[in-house]
Amino acid sequence: MNFSRRQAITAGIATLGAAALEAQEQIKVGVIGLGTRGDQAHIKTLKQLSEAKVTAICDIQPDRMKKVNNELPSKAATYVDYRELIKDPNVGIVVIATPGYLHHEMALAVLRAGKDLLLEKPLSLNYKDAMDVIGEAEKSNRVVAVGMQRRYSDADAQLQAAIDSGMIGDVKMIVYSEYRGDWNPGTWLYPDPATGKKTSWRRLAKTAGSTELEFSIHGFAMVTNIVKSPLVRLAASGGVVHYKDGRDTRDVFGILADFENGSRLDYSFNLFAQGVPESLTVVGDKGTLQRSKKSGLVSMIEGKQAPVSIDPHLQPGTAEIRMYKEFFQNVRDRKKSVISPRAALEPAKIAYGADISIGQNRIVTSKDFV
Repeated sequence: MNFSRRQAITAGIATLGAAALEAQEQIKVGVIGLGTRGDQAHIKTLKQLSEAKVTAICDIQPDRMKKVNNELPSKAATYVDYRELIKDPNVGIVVIATPGYLHHEMALAVLRAGKDLLLEKPLSLNYKDAMDVIGEAEKSNRVVAVGMQRRYSDADAQLQAAIDSGMIGDVKMIVYSEYRGDWNPGTWLYPDPATGKKTSWRRLAKTAGSTELEFSIHGFAMVTNIVKSPLVRLAASGGVVHYKDGRDTRDVFGILADFENGSRLDYSFNLFAQGVPESLTVVGDKGTLQRSKKSGLVSMIEGKQAPVSIDPHLQPGTAEIRMYKEFFQNVRDRKKSVISPRAALEPAKIAYGADISIGQNRIVTSKDFV
């Protein structure tokens, strides 16, 4: 095939034009909250994405903003008041990476300003406020994603692909235990007006909601993606049994949950067992999957054990990079996100339900969420 000089020049111009257009169409992002997640997850990821530009940042600590701004490719506008960032015409998408107690107020403000939103989990600290955010998101017709990035991780994506392949049949039971050490000591200290003390915001129910909401919700999202069925019944127990620092978010708990399709979850969590690996078993009517750090994903079908080798067809990069790339494409296409507020509500119900069950010493049912 002959390829003329004119064709080569035309192709080159087209390529340059596309590159220039892509540069012109960089998505302008404003980030509210520059703590551990805001800086080390969201800002870090956004700096790696050529299609995005951080144009504004907001935090109540000016020194944090100065540090982040010094590390950005180009200086961003800085705001102490999040409402000023939302109003900035140079911001097209807002990322909220603040402590959970601020999510409801800030998310509503972003949506009412007509801007697309990536909201760190959880939606809100309680079911009523979560429904407010869902209602506003759906009314506004904006593209909204809730930061459930673990679905984009290699491990969770491979597990989901194996289950979706049908190799173990219909899922009947999930037994899952998670362990970790205490919260990051660098977590922002909330100045509690009730006590005058500064306390890690993750240790207080008034600022974090619960440990279930702040940590376990990622595991709950994995579960709800697997079972694809509404929660119908839940019982939980737990409390603060190890730490003696005045916190009221639980350091140990267990949950039994039933879903409409007959699947059951048996979940346990411990916040003072640093280094202990997770334990996950998914039982279907045709076989079982087990996941461990040592062995990876292993199947047991008809008494025969075998490592699972299945390609979940993931894009290169971290879970956060994959999440952002998909979100940005959704924004361009004006397409609903798979991690929309409505989708994020299902794992949140498990967390809300556990809090109600433990606090009121009763079984929670779907009637609690109407």
